[in-house]
Amino acid sequence: MYRPITQPTEILSQLQTGQLLRVKGTPGNALIICNPHHSELAGPGAAVGSVFDLKCSRVIPIGKVSIVYPETRIERKKAYALRQQWILFTHKAMETWVPLQRAEKLLIMLYQYFDPQLIDELPDEVLARLVGVLPKTIGIVRQALVSERLLRATSEAERVHCKMPN
Repeated sequence: MYRPITQPTEILSQLQTGQLLRVKGTPGNALIICNPHHSELAGPGAAVGSVFDLKCSRVIPIGKVSIVYPETRIERKKAYALRQQWILFTHKAMETWVPLQRAEKLLIMLYQYFDPQLIDELPDEVLARLVGVLPKTIGIVRQALVSERLLRATSEAERVHCKMPN
């Protein structure tokens, strides 16, 4: 049994070797793999490395993530299927040609699946590369969504603490 690889620099080195690995983690954790012209999201169980990620230049963990070697043929097959599902997850945000809508759809999906605080910590340029928009576009949408969440939280707090007279 191999020890899980957890440090981003170690993960990057292993991905660039061409060996097939898989993301180990629980739901709500993932790895963003940055390639020269785009980035991909790989969540728990997804295959990484192999021919997919030879040219990756950076990896960014979301939450507590590590990579391990899939030991059986069944694990490898499942890992390939999960990588494909994660690619499809990201592509759902790209169903529109309008950049603001792509950015909004991506952020909403990420906020629903991951801890919003983890998503808020990710750089705009990294998220932009997931759906092919400018980092500025992600920033605009992120600010609008954060403002919307704050308004909702404030409104909820006021409703709970201030009862209206009958």
